[in-house]
Amino acid sequence: MGDRNDKAFGYAEFGKWYDDHRVATLEPALDRAMDALQHELDDSLSDRDLARIRSISGRVKSKRRTWRKVNQQRYREQLVTVDAIPQIIDDLVGIRLTCTNLRDLEMVQAALENLPSHASKKRPLSLDPASERDYVDAPKESGYRGWHVNLGVALEGSPVTIELQVRTLLQDSWGELTHEDTYSKAGELPPLVEVLSARMADLLATLDDIAEDLRNELDRIDEAIVAETAPVIDTDVNESGVEPGVDALTSGPGADAVDLVVERWRSLDRPLELSSLAWALQNEFGAEVSDDWFGFRTFKRFLTYAVPDGEITGGPQAYLLPADGSVEVSQTPDDTAESSSEAADGVIPDEAQELRRIDRGFPLIETDQWHRIYEQLAEAWRRHGGGPSSTRMLNQITRSARDRAGAMGEPLSRRHLDHVAKTVFAAADAETPLTADEIGDVFVTAVLQRMAELRIVNAGNAARRTAIARWLLC
Repeated sequence: MGDRNDKAFGYAEFGKWYDDHRVATLEPALDRAMDALQHELDDSLSDRDLARIRSISGRVKSKRRTWRKVNQQRYREQLVTVDAIPQIIDDLVGIRLTCTNLRDLEMVQAALENLPSHASKKRPLSLDPASERDYVDAPKESGYRGWHVNLGVALEGSPVTIELQVRTLLQDSWGELTHEDTYSKAGELPPLVEVLSARMADLLATLDDIAEDLRNELDRIDEAIVAETAPVIDTDVNESGVEPGVDALTSGPGADAVDLVVERWRSLDRPLELSSLAWALQNEFGAEVSDDWFGFRTFKRFLTYAVPDGEITGGPQAYLLPADGSVEVSQTPDDTAESSSEAADGVIPDEAQELRRIDRGFPLIETDQWHRIYEQLAEAWRRHGGGPSSTRMLNQITRSARDRAGAMGEPLSRRHLDHVAKTVFAAADAETPLTADEIGDVFVTAVLQRMAELRIVNAGNAARRTAIARWLLC
């Protein structure tokens, strides 16, 4: 490990500090961070999304591994006293979250984007955006892939730094198979081991891409299941003169399914995506229920029978609205001047916060970032050329916009680009490229329409609609 400088501490002093610090700070910080992280995920994600998180585990770095890291060259001159260790080494406490595939990794990132920059008693978990290390887009030389970011958890005194690692199942399997976490001393592995580890990582990354394509196709099928547009009332009746499906709901699983749907509807405090409700039924009663939806043949017909007073929004991403006719969160017209000023200053409107609670993919970003998204998508679309919209075309335009923004030193989130592009393509259905201003106008119109459908803002509230538009456009 090499000799330390004369001013530095020895192992005996370090060991006493470590034992005390672990019990007094590190272990309580881990417990609180685990609870706070689970709370944030529970609040941000649907039951369907939460099911795709396979495990959350935590650890405090062992005494031996901490001592070994303390003695690395890059830390040796900085650590004059043991008390400086937590400020220099940021992974004394770590949490690993394993999810199913790449889309779920992005889902977790989106769920954590809204964490505050400073931890507090009310929000005990914070996120440091500057600490983000994306080893998915830029893998380590060893082949390791994953997404890392530092969280802060509030304890009495200074916040404690927690390193969060988010991996897919396959990325985590590579780490387990190669013992990547064990080999922290660069250059000590035989060259053949390094080559084989990198080859395995590339193969598993290819499988992750295939798994992503598979999930996209399954999601498309799921969306088709709940997007059926069959009429609510069917003129066909059975021999008893009863509408099809009703007999199946008088007892047994069908009746239980109705009770489950009614209970969920009455307890809603926000709109619920139909695909999530359909998933809940499949999860409870088995995937085979989607074959005929208890005799009603389509999910929407079954849902309409179960909650005849329920209101369902239109569009490709349909929602069941709360039973109590939830009140809009918009402010009164008397607040017009203040609201417009806030939007102009880049403050995110309350309505946007509410939309994010419902649609976890909706970006909460500053106005200048919206402008850059519109501009980069317009330029990528112009370079790509016109033609009928397709998933492949959308992906090419989004990827091109992200790459160009990164090359200009102003990186943009792929999730944010995807969200705007999908919204614009669905709303405009244009075969010729749109300008940045046209993309912005189409997107704003679509967002305002969606907020009205979801009862977030009344379509007649011009003051709040103007404030939201200012945030999205200027």
